[in-house]
Amino acid sequence: MSTLSATNRSRQKVLGYPVDVVDETLALSVIEDAWSRGRGMHVVTLNAEMVVAAQQDSQLDRIIRHAHLIVPDGAGVVWAVKLNGQEISRLPGIELAAGVLARAAVAGRRVALLGGKPEVMEQLLEVLPQRYPGINIVASQHGYFSVDENERVIDEIAQHEPELLLVALGVPKQEYFIDLMSASLPRTVKIGVGGSFDVWTGQVKRAPALMRRLNLEWLYRLAKEPWRFSRIMSALPNFFFQVLQDFVMGSKDDKLEIKNKNKDKR
Repeated sequence: MSTLSATNRSRQKVLGYPVDVVDETLALSVIEDAWSRGRGMHVVTLNAEMVVAAQQDSQLDRIIRHAHLIVPDGAGVVWAVKLNGQEISRLPGIELAAGVLARAAVAGRRVALLGGKPEVMEQLLEVLPQRYPGINIVASQHGYFSVDENERVIDEIAQHEPELLLVALGVPKQEYFIDLMSASLPRTVKIGVGGSFDVWTGQVKRAPALMRRLNLEWLYRLAKEPWRFSRIMSALPNFFFQVLQDFVMGSKDDKLEIKNKNKDKR
């Protein structure tokens, strides 16, 4: 059985959306297993905001549900899984992507990069080879292109047959684009990495380590990027209320099932 198949048997649900119980080591093993088999895969980094968005977006809903590996990126997702008694730790997408780049560099895997501002991409192409000696970047494209250029961008990346593609276009645009590219990149591991390019080039700072350990990275980002306030604060209370409601209803169903079993024994 492949590592990926074994991982899928450890899947949990958060408001009906699948999430894999993986740490960084296991997630990297899943990706390396896909590489060794010459198989493509889509990795989704799931958080509460994405779950709420998918509930109102049928395309994003479908993409998430069909992803090959769904990692618990957000603190809300981790909390929801733990509420149901399953031990799980947060796996930030930016850390997983960094780990994948390190493995790709060591193995000489072909890497493609898509997204970010033109100047960020230019800087990224200088930073990554310094950070990951031996990295083989075969294609790159900044994120400022029109819909009319989609086909050109896909064709230019596909002709290099990358084994790893990191897409930094933000949610849900990066998920849409990965889905659009899947047929052209059947053997590529594809990961949406949000604002990772900005962090790696020093354009944006990550939350201090203490805030990350306390699962408060979202609060730090909100303080640094107040324009996110309305979006985040409309999504998070919605998510937490739904999870609590789900938990309460589940508890009632469990009690009813136990009660019925006891009746049957009499």
